[in-house]
Amino acid sequence: MAGENILVVEDQRSAAGALQMRLRGLGYDVSAIAKDGVEAIEKASELKPDLILMDIRLGAGIDGIEAARQIRSKLDIPVVYLSAHIDQKLLDRARATCPAGFINKPFTTKDLLIAIDFALRGGQDRTSGGATTAIAPSGTTENDADGLVSTDHEGRISFADRAAERIIGLARRSLLDRPLAELLSSLYEIPAQRAGGLIASVLSTHREERLARVQVERAGPSRQQEDLLTPLFDTRGQCYGVALKLFSSGGQSGHHASGSALSNALIQALDTLPHGVICLNAELRVDHMNRAAREILGRNRGMECRNGIFGIQDRALDARLREFVRQAIQGGQTGAGAMFVRAPMSGEHVELLVASVPGNGGDSQQARANLFLFDSNAKSNASHDLLTGLYGLTHTEAKLVQLMSNGLTLDEAGQELAISVHTARTHLKHVFHKTGVNRQAELIHRIGSGPASLLLKIAPTDTRN
Repeated sequence: MAGENILVVEDQRSAAGALQMRLRGLGYDVSAIAKDGVEAIEKASELKPDLILMDIRLGAGIDGIEAARQIRSKLDIPVVYLSAHIDQKLLDRARATCPAGFINKPFTTKDLLIAIDFALRGGQDRTSGGATTAIAPSGTTENDADGLVSTDHEGRISFADRAAERIIGLARRSLLDRPLAELLSSLYEIPAQRAGGLIASVLSTHREERLARVQVERAGPSRQQEDLLTPLFDTRGQCYGVALKLFSSGGQSGHHASGSALSNALIQALDTLPHGVICLNAELRVDHMNRAAREILGRNRGMECRNGIFGIQDRALDARLREFVRQAIQGGQTGAGAMFVRAPMSGEHVELLVASVPGNGGDSQQARANLFLFDSNAKSNASHDLLTGLYGLTHTEAKLVQLMSNGLTLDEAGQELAISVHTARTHLKHVFHKTGVNRQAELIHRIGSGPASLLLKIAPTDTRN
């Protein structure tokens, strides 16, 4: 990707000069250096660079985030932020501008190269005019491209691509900073209250919502088109906004209702699992991540999902994981069904299991593996209502099981409930009888994770490392 023009925005002259030398050493062209936010906006409009490296703190005047917001409202130029320190308030503001990446100071040349490469390979072809078109599959045209609209944490539109502009029929400039609920209400002909409720549901439950839109064809009758409202997550697995995926007549929009129902059912099934599930390719690019996996990433600092790539911060463990995934994918292509276990991978009581996906058919581009995450530090979320309704436990029995599932011994749970050890043991015997188990470890496993059929079904071979 070397040769692209980059605009550097840095108020410190020495730092700007050093960064310019690094970029030129990597083969990139530095079109200009701006010393403040106002100059950055002017240079971006004049030069229309392929990428902007923007220091967040620019001294007097507007900061880098405000400069990026104004630039993004007019031009589709990816912005990568540079910062030595950023607090939560600045981070929230920065996220709202949909940056292409962050680089923490001090950074290495490798850090710089990776961030730029991700930003420039962000799924778009950039023209000299600064406009973008989504990369379409072979045989499709620009009119077949799917559109994307995303919001900040307040539900206001912060990004819309050209395909979305074409599908919606409004200029991107008129869409930016507009409440997404207003767009949903007019585009799908639903009450504003329901539109706001759909957005709130996606933000709170992290589940996707499908929306029916009337697609007017140039020739022939109009037909119903399904779009997707989906949550957006940061590198720590925290939901910070929503995205509206607008499917064109030649894209995923052609799904039948039965296929959509099956997709929703599978996503819901994965989200109910107590263990993390991540579907990824040989490069660890994530296709899907269930709710438990996002929660585990949010709790554990040793793992992350950055720019859609899953990784472990310990380089040796990350390299080992990549090898496991490669072998699992190879096993899926040959029908070997290989499985690899390494624990703990992240050093924070998280065990990772890599399982092949059978039937990849030898197509390396489509080959996938499933990554399962097991967090021994996670507290059981078994509710009182579930325990009493499913197993017929009494109030005290349910509380006893909840406490033991969260790591307390029988004696400690008894003390917490202000009952004697003898009484606690009697309650435990009743629980054993009602749940059909006869050992404490088996009970905790039954309550915490349910039947272990998942591992039994996907483990034709088990090579432990």
